[in-house]
Amino acid sequence: MKDSKTDTGRALTPDDAEVSSSDLQKELIQRGRVDIHKHQTVALHLKQGADALKARDYGKAIEEFQRVIQHNHESAEAHFHLGLAHFMSEDYEKAIDAYKLAVACEPSEATAHLNLAATYRLLKRYDEAIDVYTRAIRFIPNHPELHSELGAVYTFQGKRREAVSAYKTAMRLKLKLVAKASSENGSQARTE
Repeated sequence: MKDSKTDTGRALTPDDAEVSSSDLQKELIQRGRVDIHKHQTVALHLKQGADALKARDYGKAIEEFQRVIQHNHESAEAHFHLGLAHFMSEDYEKAIDAYKLAVACEPSEATAHLNLAATYRLLKRYDEAIDVYTRAIRFIPNHPELHSELGAVYTFQGKRREAVSAYKTAMRLKLKLVAKASSENGSQARTE
């Protein structure tokens, strides 16, 4: 066993702690600057992509959303808009791939599910559309449009019973939303 007095090179002194703390602080500040820059870059590319999408410059939009994804693989928004740009370019398989990634990044976002299933529906891949709707309903059971669109696909397949059931669920959910909104509006009017 070594004598602690002779092994002073290994022991931390208060000065060492200050240096370590100062180095850690500098490292955290630098990391914060990098994160801010990354966030600003992503925001800029998202905006440029959205502007290109509005201008119907789908090639530019695709480039911009791909740049966002390079910086943030888990950006549901970038994957979704990339899917939309591919869809508008009539590259439906790439749209499907992008929408699938958007759904994987944010499974509780109904719009990504709706667009993915609508793309399958357009391609007459009804079983895949039904699969998307049923998985989406597990995540978002009270979304009337999911049930209504599911009913539409069942209708295309000639599955009348399933279509009627899906439409009834959609109507029930829509009526609940209307009643809730009406109730909330009545409550607000009484408090004013």
